[in-house]
Amino acid sequence: MNITPDERLTDALATIINQFPPMVQEMITLPVEEKERNLRLLVFEYFSYLSPKDLTIDQITAAQLPELISLALKSNPPSFQPDNLTPAELATQKASSYIANYLMSRYVHMLQTVGNPPQVINELTTDAGDIMLAQIQRLQFNYNQQFKVADYLADIKARNGLLTAMTAKQSATLSGASPDIVSLASQIGQAIGTVSYIKHEMDQLDYDKESFTKTILAGQYPLALLFARQKDPQWFDNFFAQAHRPSPEMFEDAYQLTLKQSSQVKQLTDDIFSQLILDIKVLPRGRSQEALLNLVNMMNK
Repeated sequence: MNITPDERLTDALATIINQFPPMVQEMITLPVEEKERNLRLLVFEYFSYLSPKDLTIDQITAAQLPELISLALKSNPPSFQPDNLTPAELATQKASSYIANYLMSRYVHMLQTVGNPPQVINELTTDAGDIMLAQIQRLQFNYNQQFKVADYLADIKARNGLLTAMTAKQSATLSGASPDIVSLASQIGQAIGTVSYIKHEMDQLDYDKESFTKTILAGQYPLALLFARQKDPQWFDNFFAQAHRPSPEMFEDAYQLTLKQSSQVKQLTDDIFSQLILDIKVLPRGRSQEALLNLVNMMNK
């Protein structure tokens, strides 16, 4: 899917980062997850069509604020592989956690500079805090053999979904939408962020077998694997109960069993897309609704 947001939106994040202290700039690498970022920027752009006016400087800046949270999440990810770290590597990890705190503080400050009403500032500040709490929850889920499909969906909605929901809420607010439409925009954004992550994960599994092994070793289990474990719990109980790292042959079997559940994943994403279309059709008819419907149709190809 080719997604190309307004150039003013894609260029603005680098401008903001260039205003950070040099030591912070050195620890931030752009682009980070460019496909995900472009999707969120498109969501922002399309909800801005609720207003006939062109994008303002405040709107362009506001579109970048969820990206500061995204950078904070990437700088301090909720995953790890047990290893003996050198002092330098430990120092880098510690520094990354401080960078995440700095980015969060800039986010909270800048929310107050782009024309947000007080209630929205409070809501978006709370949303950012909720994402950080979801990161802690995700860390606790790692290597958790009780992790189920419902846990997976709640986790993705609380992190990737909420990040896109914040983008949609911010855009609809600054476009002068009513509270009901702002709430609906947030709901649509969360669904777009959630289904995008699931599809990306499944695409990666289809074309990158090595990523499957790396993900398992990091204690994070793809949705298709969770469906596979539901179908064949005894085999996977044995797989995860190995005293040492499972053999390459066992990883291959786990991979094939996981791929067989791709239809289950597709059914779930189809259901999300169907609800998304219904929700988007509740929006006021016009350019915003049309652009969002086209985006969802492109994502579902």
